[in-house]
Amino acid sequence: MPPPLISLNNVTIGYPGVPILEKVSLEIFSGDSYAVLGPNGSGKTALLKTLAGILSPIDGRLHRQTSEGNHTLRVGYVPQRASLNGLLPLTVGEVIRMGTYGNVKPWQRVGKEDQERIEWAKQEVEIEDLEQNRFSELSGGQQQRTLIARALASAPAMLVLDEPLASLDKKTVQTMLRLLIKLKSDTGITLLWADHLIPEILQVVQDVLEIEDRTVLTQSVEHYVRHG
Repeated sequence: MPPPLISLNNVTIGYPGVPILEKVSLEIFSGDSYAVLGPNGSGKTALLKTLAGILSPIDGRLHRQTSEGNHTLRVGYVPQRASLNGLLPLTVGEVIRMGTYGNVKPWQRVGKEDQERIEWAKQEVEIEDLEQNRFSELSGGQQQRTLIARALASAPAMLVLDEPLASLDKKTVQTMLRLLIKLKSDTGITLLWADHLIPEILQVVQDVLEIEDRTVLTQSVEHYVRHG
């Protein structure tokens, strides 16, 4: 078995001076898909941000596999839409281009490779015709597709989604599920996904990271369905 992309050993997760999860030990493997489940306020977002490299562990050991050339593991992070008021004046094209900022500065021209990746990301989430639309004028589902395209534009090894189905109607939820299943099939990308729509999310993932008693339990979807 290849080494994990990310491994945690007795890690304390939270914000400076505010521990939320303790003694977290788990492994994330390339190509696998994980649901992050737990009640509101249990620490799902803090766990996702730690795995994405946005938050540093308070204590314990976290190891990330490096990519070729000893570069840091590249992660595409899709935050909750409600936290993104700063994107409201931007067009869809401008939002997606932000995904390349690890490779190009905001004032620089996008190179051929990055532009090809942007075009691929738009096609993958089926929003090619929305390039000039303002992000603020999109439906909830279109905004979510745009944010996923932004994350994909960074060429990530892992895609992290924080409640992508929140506040979407039933029809849009089903459309988003089909899109994520297709994306996983097309790319084989490692996927971590926190949400509350448990029957729906379990259609896409194979393992569950369940937050319980301030720590995280790893189990298969089958085990979670039988005993959850």
